[in-house]
This record gives sequence, structure tokens and C-alpha cells, in this order.
Amino acid sequence: MKSTEILSFLDREGIEYETVRISDDEINGYSSLFNYREGTMTFIVPERRFADFTDKFATTRIPFMIIGKTESDYPIFSSVIRVKSPRRVFFLLLDGLFEKVPDPEITGISADPEVYKKNSYIAPTASIGNNVRIGVGCVIEGNVTIGDNTEIHHNVVIRNKTKIGANCTIHSGTVIGEYGFGYVVNELNEKTMLRHYGGVVIEDNVHIGDNCVIIRGAIDDTIIRRGVKINTMVHIAHNDEIGADTLITSPCHVCGSVKIGENCHIAGVTIRNQRNVGANATVGLGTVVVKDVEAGSTVVGNPARPLIK
Repeated sequence: MKSTEILSFLDREGIEYETVRISDDEINGYSSLFNYREGTMTFIVPERRFADFTDKFATTRIPFMIIGKTESDYPIFSSVIRVKSPRRVFFLLLDGLFEKVPDPEITGISADPEVYKKNSYIAPTASIGNNVRIGVGCVIEGNVTIGDNTEIHHNVVIRNKTKIGANCTIHSGTVIGEYGFGYVVNELNEKTMLRHYGGVVIEDNVHIGDNCVIIRGAIDDTIIRRGVKINTMVHIAHNDEIGADTLITSPCHVCGSVKIGENCHIAGVTIRNQRNVGANATVGLGTVVVKDVEAGSTVVGNPARPLIK
């Protein structure tokens, strides 16, 4: 592959870049900077400096390098472009030019209804959009809607009263729409479990990692807003609402009736039921939230306290 092919692809995708230098050197694939393979393209994130790695490349030329706005140019880069987010552009190039969607024969995840209905249980009343890809061993009950271009990996359970938007990804082992842990106690202190009657709404462009659990609402719906990204082994309880573009890392336990605002960073935490986390807040690794978190703040610790810088 030539550098001009990469630039043409970026132009088609509407990606802004600054051309520092372009050569005709052949690009034979891709690699990371830390395990660099000669002749491949690579990138360096703004959090690091190439100056710290120059000894490793004393006798090596890099045919195509993607750097951030503040990184220096080096003579060992045959071709080099500047972009706002080198990591994003690098992986966009992998998806568009180097690595295509894996073949269903390899992954078992197919967009052919005849194939996925043979390998999984799909209720006749489930509404499956266009180009939805479904793996092996899934259960998709009736009264479920899945939007266009969504991908469901292996052994996913999606129970009734669940609505999933377009362009979502749900990884293996995840359960969506199961009944929650609600109960009442009588005079003898005997506990009776309550049936949940709400559903789950997952909006467009949501990523859900493997082995997650998203519980249906008790009466109203549990809601995951557009663009939310959820890592592996995250539990989201009944009636929760997760705001748009929020990131939740592993492992997290979000108790019932919690409302998290948009564009938050929630890092491996426990959030008590009926708490609110304001928009643009950061909840640090291992934090236990027992009180509301103000918008734009950063909290850490057990119990959660504002981070003092």
C-alpha cells in the first residue's frame, strides 16, 4: 500500500489531517510503536513523546507515521501526517483499509437470518433490523426490537420489552432485560420477590462489553442513552438512566434508580441506589458513591469525596 492510498481514504472519510511529508515507500501492514515491525505504519499518542524511543529506531525507517499536533517530526519518518487524535485515525485506517469485518465462517456471527435463526432462538415476534449480525447460542424473546447494523455476539440473552437502537455492539454472555432484585417483607420477616414490569431502552451507537447485566425497570424503563460505552462485567440495575456518551469501565455495580448524566467517566465503582451523578463528572477507580455527585466534579474513595488537587 502507498501513502497516497491512505490519504485518499482519509479524504473520503472527511478526516482532517496535515500533511508533513509524503513518500512513495511501500507500507506493508501496521504495528504498534512498542512492537514495531519494519515497513509498517504506526502512530504515537499525544501522552507520549517519540523522543523517548529514538534509540530503538536508530537503524529503522518508518514508512508512514501518524502523530499529534504537538509531536516533533523526525527524519526517520518517510511519510508523516498530523491529526487531532492519532489513535482514532490509526484504528479507522485498520478498519477501512487493513482489516475487514471477520468472515461469518470464522466468527459464527452472521447477518443472514437463515443462519442466525438456525444457531440461536429468535422469537417470531422479535423485530430485527437490516444488517443485524447475531452469533451462536443467543436468546432473543418476543417484543424485542433491534435496530439496523447492530451486532449481537455469542450467548447473549435479550428478554422481552427490550428495545435496542442502531449501530450497537453487544458482546458475548451479556443479559439484557432480566428481572431485578426487588422484594417485599411481611410481618413474619418473610421475603417475597417482586416481578418487574418495565423494560430496557438502549439508544443508538451503544457498546456493551461481555458478561454485563442490564436489568429491566420495575415499572418504568431502564434507559441507556446514545453513545454510551460499557466495559465488561458491569451490572446496571432496574430504573437506572445512563446519560449520553458516558463511559463505564469494569467492574461496576450501579444500584437501582440511579441517574448518571451525560459524558461522565465511571471507573470501576459502586453507586448506591437512588443517587444522582451530574453531567461531565468523573468517579474514580474503586469509589463507593453514597451521596449525589455534582456535575463536573471528580470524586474518589470510600465513601466518595471530591478530589483535592
